[in-house]
Amino acid sequence: MYYLIVSIILGFFFVLFNKYIAKKINLHDVPDSERKIHHKKTALTGGIFFFINIIIYLIFEKYFITNNYSGLFFSSNSSDNIFILSITLLFLIGFIDDKINLDHNLRFFLLILIISLNLLLTPELNISLIKVSFFKPFDIGEYSFFWTLICFLLFINAFNFFDGLNLQTAGLILIMSIFFVHKNIYTEFFLVIMVANFFFLYLNYQSKIFLGNNGSYFIPFIFGSYFIKAYNSDIAILADEIVVLLLIPGLDLLRLFFQRILNKKNPFKPDRQHLHHYLIMHYSSLNTAITIQLLIWIPFIWSQIFEISLYVLFIQLILYFFIIFRYKN
Repeated sequence: MYYLIVSIILGFFFVLFNKYIAKKINLHDVPDSERKIHHKKTALTGGIFFFINIIIYLIFEKYFITNNYSGLFFSSNSSDNIFILSITLLFLIGFIDDKINLDHNLRFFLLILIISLNLLLTPELNISLIKVSFFKPFDIGEYSFFWTLICFLLFINAFNFFDGLNLQTAGLILIMSIFFVHKNIYTEFFLVIMVANFFFLYLNYQSKIFLGNNGSYFIPFIFGSYFIKAYNSDIAILADEIVVLLLIPGLDLLRLFFQRILNKKNPFKPDRQHLHHYLIMHYSSLNTAITIQLLIWIPFIWSQIFEISLYVLFIQLILYFFIIFRYKN
């Protein structure tokens, strides 16, 4: 309860002083004529706000609370320390990337290094058993490390690609948090994230703040870690439940990746070929964001009520490519 009050106080403080903070540290997203769809200089401080809320919670839970009632932490102190350090490093990498635009290869190498260190030190973060609703569970054995590493890299990059339109990442953060609260997993922690996300959404809706790379690296790392930790526990979670939440950002990432390679372009170089770019040529920014959110929210609700995730995934897939082919030109 105390954490929620702190998060609310921080939220009001950030709403009042966001513009001043962005100016003081000179952290803005400046529009261009190539790919960005906003028209004025906007604060890139969303990740800073999330980081402050999350790091305060984790540090107090880890180092000042004697019993791990929240279940947030791992089997060893070294795993916990590396996890908190990794969140901080990913935030700093994103912050530096926002300031000076890091080389794509260096950034990718650092992501691999940080994720690999966590996987090597924390067994709970490795996916070894694949559990889906439409097939018997099967063990991937020695491929566990590499499969988990790929999943993390795909999720972080998909989340980063998804962060290109107001309300888009805020909606994704909200529904992922609702997933944990609905399952009664790490509830207080994700309620804190939901409170922080409410204030971010308020400013983002008014185009006063963007998440920035300072948020789009460590936030998916946190969600990915707790998806896997919960999945590996005795909690009844299936892989396809998680995929329903992440399929649309994931499809956009994979489509763009292969499309750019086929066109002999750098797969990590930004362009205006994302799903939201196609829709925004025909609809307002708000209607575009709502349409994309519905592609995630409706299948998620459907899968939780009727527990037929395979059909839900199939419908999501069809709808995604229908929109792509319908609005591409």
